Amino acid sequence: MNKLTVIGVVILLVIIAVFGYIVVNDIQFDHNKNTGNSNTNESVTMLTMSKGGVTVYYPSNWVLSQATSNNSIIAISKESAVDNLEIGQVNINVEKKEFSGDFNSFVNKSYTNIQADKAFNLVSSGEVAINDEKALQYIYTSSSNSGVLKQHKALWFERGNEAYVIMYSAPVDKYEANLPAADYIISHIKIN
Repeated sequence: MNKLTVIGVVILLVIIAVFGYIVVNDIQFDHNKNTGNSNTNESVTMLTMSKGGVTVYYPSNWVLSQATSNNSIIAISKESAVDNLEIGQVNINVEKKEFSGDFNSFVNKSYTNIQADKAFNLVSSGEVAINDEKALQYIYTSSSNSGVLKQHKALWFERGNEAYVIMYSAPVDKYEANLPAADYIISHIKIN
């Protein structure tokens, strides 16, 4: 085979592999251009990603990332805060967990259990409305083995016998600065 044929075959295999990854992982992307970021002269591209019955609308300076939870459906992170393992230090993770019984009791039990761990500190909890939908909100801090102190905002939604949690996490020193973007993204997540 000549050199041009080999290059063509390699390109075709790469295209097939990428397409296969997208199909196998049930990932859908839509790209919408939206200008007018009030803080800078840059234009912002808004992206839409759907996976596992969850659709996320987010700015292009956030990227798909790896989640550390087995229950994760989608994880996105601020692009500048993704480490070499593709895990975002400033991230939003959507998880789904099945439960039986009372939703509030299920969620409250989760936080009762983690409060026994001295690495966690519950800051606040209560009921909130997100896009006219009731959610349970928990804000807490946690410290990792590496010594990084993170703050988390977890919003729990009930869908039948499934609990969905949308969690924004960031190191404490980056939490407030990234909170407006996280709140915007969270308000545009749709659980189908």
